[in-house]
Amino acid sequence: MMKLAALALALASSATAQLLHSNNPETQMYLWNAFKAEHGKAYHSEEEEAKRFEIFLINLAIIDKRNEAENGSAVHGITKFADMSVAEFKETHLNYVPFEKKSTNVDTSIEAMSEGTKTLVDWTGSLTTPVKDQGYCGSCWAFSATEQIESDYMRTAGTEYILSAQQITTCSYYNIIVGGCNGGNTEKAFSYAEGGVELDSDYEYTSGDAGVTGTCASDSSKYVVKTTGYTSVSSSSSGESTMATYVSSTGPLSICVDASEWSSYTGGVLGSCGTSVDHCVQVVGIDTTADTPYWKVRNSWGTSWGESGFIRLEYGSNMCDIASDANYASVEAY
Repeated sequence: MMKLAALALALASSATAQLLHSNNPETQMYLWNAFKAEHGKAYHSEEEEAKRFEIFLINLAIIDKRNEAENGSAVHGITKFADMSVAEFKETHLNYVPFEKKSTNVDTSIEAMSEGTKTLVDWTGSLTTPVKDQGYCGSCWAFSATEQIESDYMRTAGTEYILSAQQITTCSYYNIIVGGCNGGNTEKAFSYAEGGVELDSDYEYTSGDAGVTGTCASDSSKYVVKTTGYTSVSSSSSGESTMATYVSSTGPLSICVDASEWSSYTGGVLGSCGTSVDHCVQVVGIDTTADTPYWKVRNSWGTSWGESGFIRLEYGSNMCDIASDANYASVEAY
């Protein structure tokens, strides 16, 4: 017999999404209890639980609207974020702060992929480390930059390191001025990393639990990798086909996107999205052979979200403004 929680979540993640919002108190409580059991939710007081329950009901209606508006095959459903308000989710998970002076080092050698070109590439595992979880800290920019440095070092040096996202979150000077957990961007993170980056095992990530940036405690004697610059592949919608060429032939890219409607994503190819960039991630693959061509994107919200931590975005329409800020790093051993 299917577990109570799994059954409730299946209502939203089936091939044809069913309406979740209901005015029936019994149905509401059933879905709420299933959500709490599935995600191990416990609250400090009855008042706090009542508040979260009201937010949960609001989110069920939002999920239904997203499914109705979806132009692709993506399905929205009940995820671990279903008891967070839109404002809370944005504050804790979407804190990209644009860097106006983007890289002047643009890779002009990459030719745009011709329309109709068939390619299928997935760098997951071969040029990526495992999916991570930024927790309740708006450090997406630090994870995107750190993961890109990892991928570029794997690609050029053949060595896999899991680098310290905590160091980038806490010690990157510009991003600390903005606020660490409260926002930053990948360009300044790449620049900071020119001084060197430690392993995650030496400087573990702790900001995700309480959403606190912390005080820098890096140790230069433990640095293993450094950047020597970063290069832009795309900074506008016109660069999406150039990105396709790079990802197909070379490797992953650090990107920044509009993820304001990703909180409820459970699977499929997302075909409806905004254009207000607020989140940084990493594109790790592309498939133009599929009926609906798509990008494969690695997120930093843990493996329980999306498709085991990944999301697929429709290719060819600059979905979620995916081509707005795509970069790779130049790296070497420290």
